[in-house]
Formats: sequence, C-alpha cells, structure tokens
Amino acid sequence: MPPLHLAKTCELHVHPGGCLTAEDLIELGKDFYEDIDWTLFTDAYEAAYGIRPDPIALYRDALSNPTVGLAKFKEHYIYTEKDGGDFGRFKAKFNLITSLLRHPPKRQELLIKAFFKAHNRHRKEGITFIEYRCSGGGETRETFIDFHSTNAQILSNASQNNTTARYIVTLRRQTAQQDYEWVQELIDENPELIPTIVGIDFADIEEGYPPKDNRALFQRVHKDNQQRPERALEITYHVGESYFDKSLESAIRWCHEATEMGVRRLGHATALGLDPAVAIARRPDAHTKERVSERLDQIAYDLTHASELSAFDIEVNASALQTERQTLENQTPDEIVERPYNPQRLEEIRNRQQFVLNRLTQLGTVIETCPTSNLRIGGVPDPAHHPIHTFLKSNVNLVIGADDPGIFDSPLASEIDWALTHTNWTPKALEKRLGDPRRFQLGTLRPPRI
Repeated sequence: MPPLHLAKTCELHVHPGGCLTAEDLIELGKDFYEDIDWTLFTDAYEAAYGIRPDPIALYRDALSNPTVGLAKFKEHYIYTEKDGGDFGRFKAKFNLITSLLRHPPKRQELLIKAFFKAHNRHRKEGITFIEYRCSGGGETRETFIDFHSTNAQILSNASQNNTTARYIVTLRRQTAQQDYEWVQELIDENPELIPTIVGIDFADIEEGYPPKDNRALFQRVHKDNQQRPERALEITYHVGESYFDKSLESAIRWCHEATEMGVRRLGHATALGLDPAVAIARRPDAHTKERVSERLDQIAYDLTHASELSAFDIEVNASALQTERQTLENQTPDEIVERPYNPQRLEEIRNRQQFVLNRLTQLGTVIETCPTSNLRIGGVPDPAHHPIHTFLKSNVNLVIGADDPGIFDSPLASEIDWALTHTNWTPKALEKRLGDPRRFQLGTLRPPRI
C-alpha cells in the first residue's frame, strides 16, 4: 500500500454541489440552459465582480466552440487565488451551480444526476469512504424532507462494491432549530436511511452567527442522542474560516466555544493556525473592530478562563476588564469597538491559539483542514502561512479534505500532495501524523449494528 493511501481514499469534508466540474455543469444544462433563471448567479456576480455575465452566451460558446468557450466558462466558474480570498465572490461563482440545480422543471432529475456525477468521480479517484454534507431543500418542511431524503437514498444505494457513502444534513444557521426538527421528522419517516444520515452540519456564511446562539440546540441534540442512540447525529461545524467582522481573540473563542458545546469536527478553523501578524495584514485595519456585544462576550470568556489562560502566558487583568465591561454595558450592542494591535497582543494571540488547540486535543475534537479552499476563500495569503503548518506541529486530530473539488479544480489526492509539497513532512511522516481518517467518521455514538 503506497504512503498516504488511507488519507487519499477517505473524504470527510466535501459538498456535493461543489464537486461538479465545469464540464459537468455544461453537460447537465446543455439542453435547457436558455430556459433557466440565472438571476441568482448574475446578480451576485455583478455585486462581487462589477461585471454582469451572460450565462446563456457562456453555455452557447462552450457548446459550439469548446476549445475557446470552455476556458471562458471556467473563468466564470472555477474559483482561483486571483479571486481574492473573498467569501462573497466564492458564493457568486457557486450560484452558477445553485441556479442550474434549482431549475424547477428538472430539479429532481438534476439533483440525482449531479449526485451520481459527484459520487462516480470519487469512485474513479479511488475514494472508498466519503461523507457528503449538503444544504438546501427550500423553505417548507415538505421540500426540505424530499430534498434530503432523495440525496440520502442515492448515497444509500451507492454504498456498495467496497464504497461507503454517508450523508450529513447542513442546517441553515438562521433557521437551525426548525431545520433540526425537520431532520428528525425525515428520519422518523425514512428509518431505512438511518445508517446513511450520520450527522448535521453548520456551513455557509459564519459571520453574524456566533456558536453561542446554538447552545440550546446542541444540548437538545446531545439529549436526543442519549435517548435514541441508534440514530444519534454528530455535529460538524464550519467556524474560524471567514471572520473579518471580529477580533482575532473572538474568532479563536468561537472555535473554542463550538468545541466545548460538543462539536465532533471543526471545519477549517483557520483562526487557530494562521499567524496573527499575517492575519491582520490581509486587509487595512483587519480585525481591529468588532461589535460591543462581541467584545463583551470576549471579556466574559477571559474572566471565566483566566487561570487556564494564565498557564499559557496570557495575562488577564480582571480589574481592567470589569471596568471596561461596565463602560461597554452602557453602549448599544451593535456599536463598534476598535482595538489596535501591538507586538505583545499578537504574541498573546499565538498563545491563545495554542491554548485552544490544546483543549481540542484533550477533547478529541478534529480539525478538517482544506488547503486549496483556505487559500482561495479562507483568506490565507500563501502556502507558507497556511494553518496546516501549525496544526501538524500540534497534537490536534487532523484530516485533510477537498471541500469543493469541482469549483476549485482540485481533488482530494491533490490536496494531500499539496501538503507534501508545501510542508517539510515526508510521505511516511505525514501518513503517521494523519493516520486513518476513517477513525473520525460520524456515527460512532451509535451502538454496533448486528
């Protein structure tokens, strides 16, 4: 068995829509692209890039003159480093997928075809275990359950011939409680899908949705898991990926809070590994400003964890923080607090990263790092400063994923090879560090099936 075979054949962080290549989109839409409502894509693209594309012309050119037209199509779809590490720009390009797959007359047919394309490509790449996490389903209970049950059934049928496919339902952050209710009803109505549906996920835009808002929901999930362990759902959580709306301390805190709430795997968590000096240099005044409510949460966090932070050479001046809190409590929650950085603060932030990584290690929490994704939409400026270097040096559980291999044009094997190319780890050493990612698969809370 070649080195890193296990890492290259187990995918734990991937979104099925993002698995579609430009060629897939052209093939799926070639017969009716003129009938699709592309407004979601064109509006977002214009807002992000200042240019309003013509998707009908892009399709027509790609089909009539593939040599030139396909390259032009890819310019509007493949998300590269040139797109600038901006989540809004990524969403704009991803909306090309969304607009196609949501085409009402053929929605069900397109979803099935898209899932089969994604899974068949993974099988051809030699991936034998894969967990897909998927959002969507519309605004009603019926469409939500129909969408996710269809996806899960496809994967259930696909789990054969030494290939195992599992499904994680991504809850919308703004309606997570409702979506979780619907997931439970989906399982009630489709018990045959229990082996396939193994978890819930929180993805998309994280800014504005602090983990603390889901504390009650997470408590309920854990309670439900205890009461019905045969259908227990574990939690994955995208956090510390895009966090320009807050201080670095707060971004690190969000990762810690999600962990303490019982998340099994953290998606990306670049805030725990990107050097703070590099982080604040990404944009003018980056991370110097945050809302009063966020600063108050950070003060409460520091006071609560004062002794633990002190053990990592992080000074917590309780008196000063309490005085600051009294002042801030007289301001409105949405007012902005500005706090510039200095060398001492940056060094303490590095220590905060180590403190939280240590806590993740103690709890057994897993970080899912996705190199290309982090470089292109996570705001990581270059390979030399990628958080993977920090993660590898620590003892935290770590897996490498492709995230959206179609829109990034980078399959899982390329992500593993990237790690070898851009770190000083040998194949054997990296293989030993990563181990078999299958040990981090969801579903381990469930009793063994007889």
